[in-house]
Amino acid sequence: MNKVIFDNTCNFCLDIKFVFQKLDIFKFFNWIEASDYSNSNIEINKNLFNETIVVLNDKGKIFTEFRACRYIITRIPFFLPVVIFFYIPFLSNYLGSKVYRIISKRRKCYV
Repeated sequence: MNKVIFDNTCNFCLDIKFVFQKLDIFKFFNWIEASDYSNSNIEINKNLFNETIVVLNDKGKIFTEFRACRYIITRIPFFLPVVIFFYIPFLSNYLGSKVYRIISKRRKCYV
């Protein structure tokens, strides 16, 4: 099962998790609070959890930032009409990463 590790001390992150979890009708993702995550088999800098969303797919690949969001969105049927825009060569990765970082820096993280 795919694991999503998110910053559980951030209201914005909690809201996004709540929405995605509700839309994940096939339960592709197991949502794990960053403070509860520990896995000695996978080397991840724990500070990363406070900066970005992290997805560990069922094959052991790690996704962060825009690529993690894209991974989640492409597996939730609700987003199918817009999935094509997340795969425009160069443009989607460049713009997606820029937009993700802008939102990430401006989020208010206090619970």
